[in-house]
Amino acid sequence: MEKSMLLEIVGDSIENRVIDFLIEGVGIDYTKKDIADNSGISRPTLYKIFPKLVKQNIIKTTRTIGRVQLYSINTENEKVKALLKLEEFLIKKSFEEIEIKPRLKI
Repeated sequence: MEKSMLLEIVGDSIENRVIDFLIEGVGIDYTKKDIADNSGISRPTLYKIFPKLVKQNIIKTTRTIGRVQLYSINTENEKVKALLKLEEFLIKKSFEEIEIKPRLKI
């Protein structure tokens, strides 16, 4: 699994992987299985850290379909807002570093 720019800066912890995945999909809600699978962690590991992220109001419940709850990143949380700004900065910086090389004329 290739590290994102955000994980390179904030560190590649289990919690940060989950937060990074949810930031990448901001505005979309996911099941716990989706979150674990796409964060590269096992479901038992997710179940250990998930209550802490919910308690800190970093992850919020968005809706329930049948017996399945869906979750997303809480963009109103101050920590999340700071991470979103950092992500935006890193993306802008990476685009600035891309050099467009002139074509060779033949």
